[in-house]
Amino acid sequence: MTVKLLLTMSLRNLWRQGRKTLGTFVVMSVSVLALALLSGYMQSNVELIRDAFMRWGARGHLVIERPASELARKVEGAGQLPLTAALQERIDAVLVEDPQVVASARVLRISGMVSNPQVSTIFAGIGQDVQEIRAIKGPAYEYDVVAGTPLWMETHPQPLVLGQGLAAILGCEVPDVGFAPLQPGDTPQSRPLECPPGPLELTATTRGKARINAVRAVPTGIMDWGIKEINDRLVVMPMADAQALLNTSDVSEYHLLLEDGADIAEAQKRIAGQLADAGLGDVEVFLWSDRATFYRQVKAVLGGFLNFIAVIACAIGFTSLLNASYMNFSQRAREFATLRSLGFTRRFVLALTALENCWLALGAALAGIGITSAIVWAVREAQIMWTPPGSSNAVPVDLAWVVPTYVAAVLGVVLIAAFASSIPTRKILKRPIRAVLSDA
Repeated sequence: MTVKLLLTMSLRNLWRQGRKTLGTFVVMSVSVLALALLSGYMQSNVELIRDAFMRWGARGHLVIERPASELARKVEGAGQLPLTAALQERIDAVLVEDPQVVASARVLRISGMVSNPQVSTIFAGIGQDVQEIRAIKGPAYEYDVVAGTPLWMETHPQPLVLGQGLAAILGCEVPDVGFAPLQPGDTPQSRPLECPPGPLELTATTRGKARINAVRAVPTGIMDWGIKEINDRLVVMPMADAQALLNTSDVSEYHLLLEDGADIAEAQKRIAGQLADAGLGDVEVFLWSDRATFYRQVKAVLGGFLNFIAVIACAIGFTSLLNASYMNFSQRAREFATLRSLGFTRRFVLALTALENCWLALGAALAGIGITSAIVWAVREAQIMWTPPGSSNAVPVDLAWVVPTYVAAVLGVVLIAAFASSIPTRKILKRPIRAVLSDA
């Protein structure tokens, strides 16, 4: 009976005081709206960068390397010792027995000079296990060229994919487009590759006795890596061609893709333990994000900004509710004194004012989330693109659905509202009933 009475009275009082609390309602709604939109923007950007590393960049979930120093454990590609053919056999034996490893791709880092009859310039790139890299990239990212064909589709001997900038330096026609992942049901747009006739000559210092080797390769595709500085030097070729260029059977690292739902941290420890048991104590297993500096920096910046906005939203919401509570409840001091004179307890009055504020906060939060949902839907349907600073291609402006944030926002504003109501109410209830009722 008491609960029903509280609910009925609190709703009626809130309706009666509606005009006085309209400003607070708007402030709370806007605060929730700002927090929810920023959370969705942060989540979508984190997911985009994560996919850029794991899928587009084909890191997969885990990276196996042989670091030569403490710096090499912190910076990818800094002083990594080569994985020899003998080490690869032992690593492969471990990986093939692990049920959660879906694909493992070897990568060999290469650099040197690339020339045609008109131009000679520096290149830096990779050789890769083509089909395994394709499996790691997945259907959305496997068609990774903006002109020509990807390596996994190429049938010509010694194919070579160039970065956009390097292709332009070498005289190729580079389309003014950037890479974009394929959506389900999409068909990749094919563009012809137009480069000066004849093969390119790639020269590099070979492993071992520091001799110079040269190979010829035919450009078959142009790739947009997303970063101009990388595009200006990038070459990608099949593993066999890269090993022939360096006159080696070594590789630089392994990239591993795990099955969906796998515990990545647990898999890292398990595979590291199995490698150690196989006598590979200097071979280490890294999470894909361990040396993904850009990913961690963006996540930290966006996370810090989100926390800052959350604190500001809470402070604004609390201040607005507290001011509204003081103005509202102070004018109703005689009403509360009358309730107490009729036998209602202090606890009943505290619960009544708390419920009134909670209903107000709940309505404001739901309104903010409703507006957020409409904006998120509109932005996702609009498919707006923009080119960030330092990027060579456009990325989507997206907002993610972040249900945990919506739930946390509702619970947070309701708790803040209940606390804000208790401060003026307790102050009012400290006055004697007779003194309050005798006030003119």
